[in-house]
Amino acid sequence: MILKLVSSVLLSFIILSSTLVLEHYSVVVAVEAYSVKTKGTIANNMSSSSSPTPSSSQNNHHHHHHHQRNLNRPLNKPIIIGYAHDAKSGKAEQAIEDGAMVIIWSFLHLEFDHVVDDGDASSSSTSSQSQQSTQLHKYPKGKIRTDLDLEKIRSIRDENESVVHLAAFGGWNGPHPPATTSTTSDASISMTGKQWLDVFSEFNQSNGYVFDGIDWDYEGHDDILRSPTSKFTLDTLDIMADFSIEAKKVGYIVAMAPAESYLDSSSAIIDERRPTNGTAVDCGRRFSLRLDLPPRAWTSSPRASDADRASVRSAGFSHAGRQCYAYVLARAGVDAFDWISIQLYEAYSPFAHDVHRRGMDAADAIMVRVRSLAEGYTVSELPLLLDNDSFTSTSTSSSSSSPLSKVEYQVKVPPSKLVVGIANGWADGMKFCKVEPSAVRSAYESTLAEYGEGFLGVMFWTIEEEGKDDGDDSSRLTHSLRSEFENIGLQQLSGEL
Repeated sequence: MILKLVSSVLLSFIILSSTLVLEHYSVVVAVEAYSVKTKGTIANNMSSSSSPTPSSSQNNHHHHHHHQRNLNRPLNKPIIIGYAHDAKSGKAEQAIEDGAMVIIWSFLHLEFDHVVDDGDASSSSTSSQSQQSTQLHKYPKGKIRTDLDLEKIRSIRDENESVVHLAAFGGWNGPHPPATTSTTSDASISMTGKQWLDVFSEFNQSNGYVFDGIDWDYEGHDDILRSPTSKFTLDTLDIMADFSIEAKKVGYIVAMAPAESYLDSSSAIIDERRPTNGTAVDCGRRFSLRLDLPPRAWTSSPRASDADRASVRSAGFSHAGRQCYAYVLARAGVDAFDWISIQLYEAYSPFAHDVHRRGMDAADAIMVRVRSLAEGYTVSELPLLLDNDSFTSTSTSSSSSSPLSKVEYQVKVPPSKLVVGIANGWADGMKFCKVEPSAVRSAYESTLAEYGEGFLGVMFWTIEEEGKDDGDDSSRLTHSLRSEFENIGLQQLSGEL
């Protein structure tokens, strides 16, 4: 009887599966109903007719589509994205209730772990020779380190099936991904971006597919004199780009969140040829690996005043970058990313200078960036090689006789992939800019009018700083943003219906 019942269930499942495949041939048929693609979905999951055959190294993570959620963008409305760390605070659930559609959990780190080969470690010999042999058989293995409460995140995920959850790599003072490590026998082991993706996918699978994708948030370090992460290496940027390409292929949502100076579209409106009377020449459109530079808009821009320079000098601040994330876009291509969040709240950002020092309207300042990114601006001195009119990166090895060529690249991000990054209550309104939700709405409506589509959304740091203890709804940025966004595009929506 039991065998008969099992056979019946299996037969029903096969018939149902066949029906689903026939009905949804051009979409991903996921385990959960919400995973089926709908109009407005921006996470381009692989369709059943276009999925590549996984290589042996991809087998571990290739079937994860069936557990991953798509992001269903509301028509003519921006999505709200919040960063969080403390899954037990209750604030992530509140942000979701207030209207957050994406939670990005910070942070995860890519590291090497030196594992002892079990065959040698199990030796019972106590001789020094045997102990030395055991040590020599340690081998490096990539791993993920995080102090996030993954079990609680999974619980939040299970309770809110329409919300997307991403894993953020990096953070201020966070380690950058290692490309190589030495073994106990002084050999060198290297890991590519694709191999690091395999490490992440294995980690994600072993934790119940808690994350739908990843977000790059690699930044600098307080200690600019001694920390190796006060500058990028090309290896780090290559890992980010190559990981992104492969992650996109297998259906992960992929995002990046550069500090504004790391992808500074406002530099496009600066005339670098203007004499600067002995001060440093503005080189805001030139690529650099350094993350320990003075903030351009406040110090070397033609619009920087003596008071601006004095303000930065008295603060001892030198933690800006120069277009470093442009390299990742050039190598991976903009289409490898579902969205790009620009951190307008970076300390002493060009945006903060425009709004707080020059008195520019915040919505107008956002539009300067939307237009510059949509129309494209050129970054120079990228260490890439041109090949058949496309960018191809090479690495300078010891056997190479010629250095990398310095080329130009046009950074071009359509509004549909642009997310505006702002701060909530913690920002001081000077070093860290404050942007009112009404300004975001105004800029969104201007983008919609000019380009026929709004920018994708708004991101904020951080959910832990949401709200006051008195329960005032307006003290929560997510709530205020949703209130502003509720009436956006009603006319266009009714026209389409």
